[in-house]
Amino acid sequence: MKNRKSQTILVLIVIILFLTQGCAGRAAHPVKIAQSGDVKKTCKALRKETKQIKRNIRKMIPAVKKADKKRTLLMVSGGLLIVPWFFLDMSDADKIEANAQRARYNYLVDIAGRRNCRFKVPKLKKFYFDDKGYRKRNR
Repeated sequence: MKNRKSQTILVLIVIILFLTQGCAGRAAHPVKIAQSGDVKKTCKALRKETKQIKRNIRKMIPAVKKADKKRTLLMVSGGLLIVPWFFLDMSDADKIEANAQRARYNYLVDIAGRRNCRFKVPKLKKFYFDDKGYRKRNR
């Protein structure tokens, strides 16, 4: 009797953990790189949008670093207790969105360069992370 009761409790715990795993992450909503109307934008509009994108990226990078630290902590503690692995966010939504913002920024810089706009905006290099979840190292 006692053995059967513990089995049902164990099954309920496993079911609850699997259900909560589905709530661990969020879907990424990356910005489209080329949008309609980009070709018609003036130099002033291009400058304004590139500045806005750069501000957005500066806000996103700390969130990506924080998510990486949290994921690392959960991975290490999950090696000991297994339960934290159920709460890992493996979607990398922040990384995907930041890389999409970078690609959009570089696309707008290309348009501004082709138009000979008189503001110098350097292209953004790849980030220290890749949106696939692993870090690229500079070698």
